[in-house]
Amino acid sequence: MKIQFENITKTFGNLVANDSVSFHIESGTIHAVIGENGAGKSTLVKILAGLLSPDSGKLYVDDKLVQLGTVKESQSVGIGILGQEPWDFANLTIIESFMVGSNKNSRFMDYKKIRIAVSEYCKDYGLEIDVNTQVKNLSVGERQQIELFRLLFNGAKVIILDEPTSAFSLDQKEMVFDTLKRLAENGYSIVLVSHKIDEILQICSRATIMRSGKVVDTLNLPVSPKTLIDLMFGVENRTHYEANSSLQSDSFLQIERFSNQGKSLNQFRDVTEGCILGIAGLQGSGADGFVKSIFDSDHYTVSITTSSNKNYFKGKSTTYLPSDRLEKGLFSDLSVLEHFALAKTSRNSLINWSKVESDASSLMLEFGIKGQVDSMASHLSGGNQQRLMLSLIDESTRILLMEQPTRGLDVLSAQFVWDKLIESKKERMLTVFSSHDIDEICMYSDYIICFHGDDISGYGSNIDLTKSDVMNLISGKFEDET
Repeated sequence: MKIQFENITKTFGNLVANDSVSFHIESGTIHAVIGENGAGKSTLVKILAGLLSPDSGKLYVDDKLVQLGTVKESQSVGIGILGQEPWDFANLTIIESFMVGSNKNSRFMDYKKIRIAVSEYCKDYGLEIDVNTQVKNLSVGERQQIELFRLLFNGAKVIILDEPTSAFSLDQKEMVFDTLKRLAENGYSIVLVSHKIDEILQICSRATIMRSGKVVDTLNLPVSPKTLIDLMFGVENRTHYEANSSLQSDSFLQIERFSNQGKSLNQFRDVTEGCILGIAGLQGSGADGFVKSIFDSDHYTVSITTSSNKNYFKGKSTTYLPSDRLEKGLFSDLSVLEHFALAKTSRNSLINWSKVESDASSLMLEFGIKGQVDSMASHLSGGNQQRLMLSLIDESTRILLMEQPTRGLDVLSAQFVWDKLIESKKERMLTVFSSHDIDEICMYSDYIICFHGDDISGYGSNIDLTKSDVMNLISGKFEDET
């Protein structure tokens, strides 16, 4: 199915998200839509999926003009969308999820025919699974594949994928990629929104690059990674940091993990003060809760003790940046200026608004936050929300805790985040971050703790653990070999 965008424009107040966007997507291709945060790509695919309506412009499906303003209208012409996490029914079996999630009239659906259809999808696309299995018992990759099959079952001929591999292991990613390639070979059109240049070059045959709401270029792939990065940002990307494994410090930290009953589960005694500690694990593993438990005990307790036996656990010396920036890290209905006023003004003190505005403008410039001081946090892109959170970190912070610090960010925004963290890491006693991105873990961590499920499966310095080691530890392969 061919898709053609013709002069699509979409605005939000004074912000032009899509500015006369025109390009086409051929049948039987995997077509990437890429760009930095705020480039307009998410707005564009939401228009295609029926989640937003354009202000002007035309959209053609197989050379026929269509009006898409709702998800139902998009589904009716064969367009479906798959987000970062499957929109499935965890407590139902696979077959039941097809019945509940179908846009067909369930009163006239034949259970036996559905079972046959689902089984054929699994067989055709190489997924060996019992169709009576509960969805919650599937891996993330399997759930994404089942969601893909459900879109096909509902008649989708164009499938939009928004950052689909953010929480995948290598095996799960390859599983879904194989399915996408097969779908393209069978004439389906795949639209892939991703920040991961290596994935785009691995699987896509064409790419449209957007910047500031406009199409910069549409080109055939493969090309060099540098070509895509330069088109995305208009500047050359900076050199990545390599973790300094030989930190010059004689001070060590003891990190200890306890059960709810107070039993010591793990001890790490050789973590050097001033280092960056990476917590690796797949989505849903204990890595997701480990960072938060240092700051606010929930499942278990993590304590950090210095060589002088001083215990850092809570208080102003510890800052926690959650993965859900807008819901838990910022106030969506407050402006950038109001965030600075809350963070930088002492309790019970009068707010000097002129000074706050001056300081806010300076920090926005320093941290590259695009927008105005009166811009609402909810109106900022993901990259600018993360930059705002970084700019609000108190100078007295000794332990910085971060969950998924660059999730959903483009290459340049992610690089900026790490440049700032590395620049200031020597001022802190410890920087701890969790990530599902193995490259990020291995590139920026001085010391790595790996989770498989709720258990720690391995740990060591970035010299001791290779990328392959980390991948095996978080996927449980080392356990399988023993």
